[in-house]
Amino acid sequence: LEMPRKYTNPLLLPIEVGKSKPAVVDLPPADHIYGIKSNLDCEGAGSVIGGWLEHQPNAAAIPGRDFKTLNRMAIMSGNGVTATQVASFRREHDARLKGGHERVHQGVHLPSSQDPVFSYGIKSGERIPMDSIMSNQYLKDFLSQQEVKQEQHQLAKKHIPVMHTKASLGHRFVEPVNDTSKPFKMKKFLNVPPRLRAMADA
Repeated sequence: LEMPRKYTNPLLLPIEVGKSKPAVVDLPPADHIYGIKSNLDCEGAGSVIGGWLEHQPNAAAIPGRDFKTLNRMAIMSGNGVTATQVASFRREHDARLKGGHERVHQGVHLPSSQDPVFSYGIKSGERIPMDSIMSNQYLKDFLSQQEVKQEQHQLAKKHIPVMHTKASLGHRFVEPVNDTSKPFKMKKFLNVPPRLRAMADA
């Protein structure tokens, strides 16, 4: 089905809900695979993890000079008293360090060599069930523990007794004093009787 000319502009394409936009260019057939084909290595991840290549020293590599041995040889020959004699002796004689391939190889005995199921490292604590982690059970347990602690704290606050002091106890049992003094009045109102006028008498 050929697309109308007006729909070759991607900005004018009609958008249908739940569907992708139609293409405005010619695409390869449906069985076409996009991308660049990668050349897989013959050695996979299983062979890399399962095998371990040990270092093989280069037999043709010449080790460095052993200056300690040269100095010892110069002293034993009587030519190692001064620096000039030592330098002259080094030019005429040579001694090399022993490489790893020349040393006597001593076998390393590991626990896993005798016990195939031996595991290295520090043993972890109690096994944590995955369903408790996914269901957030530890948070629920923590909240329930906090509620219990809060209730205990409230109960402890209610049972705290009130400790009275001598002053507070003395204030509780003070006898009231009768006040016989006359209320204050201005002199011009001393002989004026009280008056009360109700709203009904108005």
